[in-house]
Amino acid sequence: MAENKNDEILLDGLERVSQSAAFLGVSRSQIYKWISEGVLPSVKIGHSRRVPIRSVRDLAAANLVFVRAADSNP
Repeated sequence: MAENKNDEILLDGLERVSQSAAFLGVSRSQIYKWISEGVLPSVKIGHSRRVPIRSVRDLAAANLVFVRAADSNP
């Protein structure tokens, strides 16, 4: 079991910025912007930046929009 919130975020692993961008359908620059703004956490390993997969999924889930179908009244 994860010891704290940081451990839980890392349970699903890390992915490259380019993978996060592809999943979300945004540019790599947008991912880096969200990292610098604190929207997405990241890990720096050597010269590489990695993003927790769970954080990317959580960001997508937090921004889901459900459109209600228009009532069809004849």
